[in-house]
Amino acid sequence: MLKRMKYLVAILVVGICLASCSSNDVDPEKTATIPLLKQIKFDASTIGQIPINSSEINFNFEYDNSDRLIKKVGGYADLNPATGYSKMFTNDIYTSLVYTNNKVTVENFTTSDVYTVAKSSIYYTLNSSNLIEEKEIPNSLVLKYRKLLYKYTNGKLTEVVTTYPNMVYYPEDETDYVLTFSEKFYYDAHDNLTKTEYSELHNGKEEGEKIIRTFEDYDTSYNPFKRLQLLEEYFYRSLSKNNFRKYKETSYLYGSVSTNESTWTFIYDTKGNMVVD
Repeated sequence: MLKRMKYLVAILVVGICLASCSSNDVDPEKTATIPLLKQIKFDASTIGQIPINSSEINFNFEYDNSDRLIKKVGGYADLNPATGYSKMFTNDIYTSLVYTNNKVTVENFTTSDVYTVAKSSIYYTLNSSNLIEEKEIPNSLVLKYRKLLYKYTNGKLTEVVTTYPNMVYYPEDETDYVLTFSEKFYYDAHDNLTKTEYSELHNGKEEGEKIIRTFEDYDTSYNPFKRLQLLEEYFYRSLSKNNFRKYKETSYLYGSVSTNESTWTFIYDTKGNMVVD
């Protein structure tokens, strides 16, 4: 897990994305008043779980004339474990975001002739408030092809429902079921995400995996991650007014319980706002 970042965070702790969407008019703070996040730096030695052959990680972000994110420069290439490292950070990998009306395609590319990178295509549909309405993750494998629908109340995400459109269901088989996942979102009085409850559902009934995520120790700074909602690793951070500095994830699966925690230390200016470059 990530422990401490030297400057800013490249959040890697949350792997499960969101789903389920209807939409109401949004009333959160306008991102137009928030400075564009152009760069994230952090000390690679602070990443305990992922051996990386770089001393400093530096992501760069590019935007169009409407301040929409169009490119993230920097990524991780897989290495042979025999090298002693599992990943290599490189600026030869980038993520592209292409907008076509209310559709967005997010894919990875590389400019290197030495190694390749999986495109990992994701297709988003945005609502009239530019919030995610639907997310499609295509894959030839049944349990990898997913659709996520996002539900909102007064501009706040309240639930994401993940479905598997290619999964075959045999209702005549009493042991068979329609598999879905639901994640519900809860906020405090300051519009900050405090908790999510992620549940595996069999024919709409909770059964199997359950994950409780909590977000704590918020600062009072503006949130520079709000424009990064279409990058999976920053989605949870994009939902709040301010920035959480403690994260806890507790997983429950058939009687077994496991917990992971992460904390961050940010740098702030004299006004209490996060320093982003």
